[in-house]
Amino acid sequence: MTFKRNIPPEVFGVDRVEYIDPNRHLLNNGVELFTMNSGNQEVVKIDFSFKAGSWYGNSRLDSTMAASMLQEGTTNHKASEIANTFDFYGAQFSSASSYDNNYISLLSLKKYLPNLLPIVSEIIRESSFPVEEFEILRAKRKQRAIVDSGRVGLIAQKAFLRNLFGEGHPYSPVASPDFYDTISLEGVKSHFSKYYLPDRMAITASGFIDADVIRLIEANFSSTWGSSDPAERTNNYRLPVAEKSMFIEKEGANQNAVAIGKLFPTQNHPDFPGIKLLCTILGGYFGSRLMSNIREDKGYTYSIQASPISFLHNGILLVFAEVKTDKTEQTVHEIFHEIEKLSVELITEEELIPIQNYMLGRILEDFDGPFARAQTFASLMETNLDFGYYNRLISTIKTATPEEIRELARKYLTPESMSTIIAGKK
Repeated sequence: MTFKRNIPPEVFGVDRVEYIDPNRHLLNNGVELFTMNSGNQEVVKIDFSFKAGSWYGNSRLDSTMAASMLQEGTTNHKASEIANTFDFYGAQFSSASSYDNNYISLLSLKKYLPNLLPIVSEIIRESSFPVEEFEILRAKRKQRAIVDSGRVGLIAQKAFLRNLFGEGHPYSPVASPDFYDTISLEGVKSHFSKYYLPDRMAITASGFIDADVIRLIEANFSSTWGSSDPAERTNNYRLPVAEKSMFIEKEGANQNAVAIGKLFPTQNHPDFPGIKLLCTILGGYFGSRLMSNIREDKGYTYSIQASPISFLHNGILLVFAEVKTDKTEQTVHEIFHEIEKLSVELITEEELIPIQNYMLGRILEDFDGPFARAQTFASLMETNLDFGYYNRLISTIKTATPEEIRELARKYLTPESMSTIIAGKK
């Protein structure tokens, strides 16, 4: 066969997502189990999601420390025994914390689930939080925070969030590594006992899911444990009036970090599909306007991006780049120049078509394989959305007119509504 490299491959359009709704099972304790069976390889991924993120904690780091401590021992097993068990069976176990939810994930061959799921169940129910391991972990986390406090990119992004949300908001990063000294083991254990509970948990199982796998999950996670606290934190925070401009001095910085943005609609907002298209045009892929101007044309930065970031209760727009220190002012000028152009000029069809194809291709990646589909479903479920969101997104990408894109820019990308945070060397 002879390949004709001067002839591009045929492009196939994307009209809608061909998704398969997961099967829903209700365990005896009320936990929802969603299963997505796909593939012939006997590999299973089980994801546990808990309403236990920093949104719910008394201290903004209780959630992070609780998630990090889960593999440090249980009532019946030491940390080394837990680690050795997962290693022996070639399984991957992870735990992570986020702003709204905390997560546990197990990836394993199906035949080893009888050996592994009891351990996972024990971790969720009976993590012991040993004092020595807690102190070691807290010291490591503080040291990492001290190192991060010297990185201008993290300085700018954290200051950006604190500027928008205020110091006490759950989405606002702590201001100093010394905050780790205020975390108590009792507070972390309390967070675990209050939020790692059946009525705050959902399970998504994907891969080679058959009746045996479902029975094993039911056997290990159907009983009740703990005592639920029905109180929920409501979104009644009074957000501050954000400063429009802030410079954080960092002597000796090799680059300056620029963070520009504002509060933005969340993924549930009806305008969000159009906003996602708009932000992709501005700075959401390698050929975006910000990349073409500030990286390719002027060489001020290696990378710059504009992202609409949706938490559960709030959303933000963040334009971020690390730039040459002597080109900081010019970079900020060019960012706002590109923002203003979107509000004035109509995008051409020649520019829009590659963006549409790029975004549609990225959507297909979200459904490429059982694990990706399960992750996409879980993310939608947490925000009270369904797969129909993707069909609305596809429709918007394919049908949005230049006039509609310009109107969205005029509505959401007003320069006077944005804050500019710079960290580095003057």
